Amino acid sequence: MTNITGMKKNVLLLKMLKNERVRNLPKSFLFYLKDALKYEKFVELDGKYVLTSQMPPYPGEAFDQFMQIGAMAMEGKAAPASCHIAVTNKCNYDCWHCSNYNREDAEDLPLDLLLKTVDELQDMGNCIIGITGGEPLLREDLTDFVRGIGPKSCVMLFTTGDGLTKEKTKELKDAGLFSIVISLDHYKPELHDEVRGCEGAFATAIDAIKHAIEEGLFTVVSAVPKREWITNGDIWKFMDFVNDLGVHEVRFLAPIPTGRIVGQQELRWKKEEREEMWRLHKKMNTSKDYPRVTVFSLIESEGILGCTAGFYHMFIEGDGTVTPCDMIPLSFGNIKDEGGVKSAFERMTQSYTMPRNKCFLRAAVKLIGKAYEEEGKLPLTQEKSVEIYNRVPNRQCSEFFEKLGMPQALASEKEKKKD
Repeated sequence: MTNITGMKKNVLLLKMLKNERVRNLPKSFLFYLKDALKYEKFVELDGKYVLTSQMPPYPGEAFDQFMQIGAMAMEGKAAPASCHIAVTNKCNYDCWHCSNYNREDAEDLPLDLLLKTVDELQDMGNCIIGITGGEPLLREDLTDFVRGIGPKSCVMLFTTGDGLTKEKTKELKDAGLFSIVISLDHYKPELHDEVRGCEGAFATAIDAIKHAIEEGLFTVVSAVPKREWITNGDIWKFMDFVNDLGVHEVRFLAPIPTGRIVGQQELRWKKEEREEMWRLHKKMNTSKDYPRVTVFSLIESEGILGCTAGFYHMFIEGDGTVTPCDMIPLSFGNIKDEGGVKSAFERMTQSYTMPRNKCFLRAAVKLIGKAYEEEGKLPLTQEKSVEIYNRVPNRQCSEFFEKLGMPQALASEKEKKKD
């Protein structure tokens, strides 16, 4: 594993221009992208280069598939480029912030339906499949699912580490798994165990991280830091700890008011905490000595990518319900229904007509919280989902899509300027 910073980043970007699909992007956008990537550290692993968490590694079939999305974006077309799939709702943990909480019990979706759905997604432009749950490692045919996805999509597994033995890690890597994202919230075992609601969760996660690194998976630690862990400096000590472990990337997400903490906006980071996390992102990604860092509140801000939920990203719940994002409990159909995932995605993009400049959930948190009180379960009904979306209009896009030349995004910017 090699971290790539400074001039070596520019050399790699120039090398990528050999890819015809990259060359076909507008020159003005390529210059913008080079600048936007200044706080992204690239990582080389076994001949593959990870530029950001938002795209498959280069080179590869999944990366080529991703570049086709750029052409679609320039025409204002939606595509499920990234799709996370909950392959089970079962889990041995009791996390304080669980986004999959308040779901009805459901039988695991059959393997043949999952693989059929992936085929349909890839026909629609998918290039990233994230496997989640519940705890996906509790599913016995998980390896068969990974193997069936194939090279068109980069495969990522999101896990607590529960069940990731050395043998299982090798099995998944051989089946085609590229990246594994393991939850680890603190360097103190008792604090991680507390937020995960399971004694021994820390030791389990550490073992899983070691197995993943030894097997050659792109190994990511995912943390949901509480506000006090940022203000008291623990977050910087956490970076030293995971650096010693040898992980390739660290992902930081703010507590998101959905699932178990639906509607609880006060738990999100405040301005000063968000700014501190953005500072950490920039500092770590300009250093060769630490893992690359992704702070999603920065990456998904209006100055960079914004929110692609419902337009370029989607989520399939454990019962087959299609939603815009793992964190947005609005339903637009079910893969078990006639028409499958394609019909559900088309229905969703009738509401989500373009990417947003900011997180949709943050804008809709009060409406979703109130609707949950009324309906008593998540995800919300289709009728309520459409109603909520219509009450949170989207008239602004992120800079990324404006620079790319997306027609709807440009129209939105003109409309905004008129106001």
